[in-house]
Amino acid sequence: MATADYEMVRFNKLKHIKFLVNRISMRKEHSHNEFEIAVLLRGKALMTVEERTFELNEGDVVFINSSEIHSYRNATFGDAPIFLFAQISNHCFYDYFPEIRTTVFESCMLSDFYKRDELDALKAILFDSAAEYFSDKPRYQLPLLSHVAAVLNSLYTHVPFAIITEKEKGAAKARHARMERIINYIDENFESRIRLQDIADMEKLTPTHFSHLFSSMFHVTFQNYVTHKRTEQCVRLMAQTEKTILEICYESGFSDPKYMNAAFMKEFGCSPKEFRLRMNQRSLDLHQSIDEFEHIFSFEESNQILDKYRQSIH
Repeated sequence: MATADYEMVRFNKLKHIKFLVNRISMRKEHSHNEFEIAVLLRGKALMTVEERTFELNEGDVVFINSSEIHSYRNATFGDAPIFLFAQISNHCFYDYFPEIRTTVFESCMLSDFYKRDELDALKAILFDSAAEYFSDKPRYQLPLLSHVAAVLNSLYTHVPFAIITEKEKGAAKARHARMERIINYIDENFESRIRLQDIADMEKLTPTHFSHLFSSMFHVTFQNYVTHKRTEQCVRLMAQTEKTILEICYESGFSDPKYMNAAFMKEFGCSPKEFRLRMNQRSLDLHQSIDEFEHIFSFEESNQILDKYRQSIH
């Protein structure tokens, strides 16, 4: 069973800056050291950043602070949503603005802090940045760096942030490390019997203390989180195999089909059988690999998608 991902962002084209256009059906919990800006270009999506879940519609923009655990999934039974992502290292422009390394922004929907015309202006800069990044033009680095500096300045102007000390940064890293240990343990064990007591022992906490800590970290109870992971695994098995609903139920860690049915009704508003039928109706290949839940477009395809998106909003 794969654990929660720590993503090592590879800056293959330009140091500290990366743009990509992705189609994502499901992306499990992961984190990375870079700031991330996600613009939903098409479709509807649910995005969870640690304790908060955002419902995204076309044109929405989310900012994720460095090292925060986040995930994405399709919010409908239609085509998978398409995002433009900007990933910016917290060492970008460090020589000129060293505070960037210890800046902690509030992860948020940018519409919470931007007026509509301000957000449209920011998206225009992001699209221009991406166009430069995906191009083969000479000296593309100069306008791109200018655009990214403008994006960062805009974030510092609009989004709440704090400049923390190195000691505080270390404490924040320790908290994120604990969260990752807990997520990894659940990922490795939810398919079988999993007990809150076992994780509490691992973290050297009493069960009561751990239960409160878990709820404060994830804003959901331990049992509800485990149920969500089992439901997520059911969806993966439906996409990857032709196993029966009963087989999928037990292989995902549910002790009884009625619990699986209740979990699907709560999360998707339908039974597992109906959910699978809807998947088939949208022609999702039941033999596809888990990697196919995410597709990164080529530079040429990305520019074409961005051009069509620009035309659709004018």
